[in-house]
Amino acid sequence: MSAGNSYSRFRTGYPQSPPGQRTNRLVVVGLALLLVLVVVTLWLYLYLKSLEKPYLQIKGYRVATMQSFNNFLRREGNRARVTELTRFLEKEGVGDVIAVHELLRQGTDWLDIDEPPFAIPPSDHWRNIVTTLAIIRDEVQPTVGAVEVLSAYRTDNYNRKSGGAARSKHRDFCGIDVVPKSNISRKELVQELQSLHRRLGPKSNLGLGIYSSVRFHIDTCGYRIW
Repeated sequence: MSAGNSYSRFRTGYPQSPPGQRTNRLVVVGLALLLVLVVVTLWLYLYLKSLEKPYLQIKGYRVATMQSFNNFLRREGNRARVTELTRFLEKEGVGDVIAVHELLRQGTDWLDIDEPPFAIPPSDHWRNIVTTLAIIRDEVQPTVGAVEVLSAYRTDNYNRKSGGAARSKHRDFCGIDVVPKSNISRKELVQELQSLHRRLGPKSNLGLGIYSSVRFHIDTCGYRIW
């Protein structure tokens, strides 16, 4: 048997695919590999996102990120309500004292107690914060510098689970916990705040609480200090 006959029989037993069919198979394989690459890339992106911390550290305290706030705005008409609150504060002349997203921070321990980091106060509480913001703008910030809010309005659930006082002014959207943005020492901070409290006197209705660090509480719902 000649070599040519053997080759012919081999080709007859194992026929080759037409060129067009081979091309189609290559396209299918290429698309499958591309799909796998897209799926792996998406999985890797979601995995890396899951590793991101949902908070920032400010003077040793955790506050929720702006991404968390943006997610909050997308839920249940929150954006419209926040816009309404923003317009109210602007109308009252205190819209530029503290960023609205800071005023909606419930606290720094939301992860520990499994509560939302942000909450919107009922509209009948909004007026309570106006005088507090005015005091911060006119008296507190000229004395100790700009401040960052750690906790403002709290829901009843958040306040209870975080160990807040039963009559906490945070529940009424009157109290704010803040830290100075500057590097003022605690000793100087305490001296300045106590002096401010004495100077403004009972007519100011100023409530002042100073914690173990540079965190302090301000409200205008009853003259007292602790």
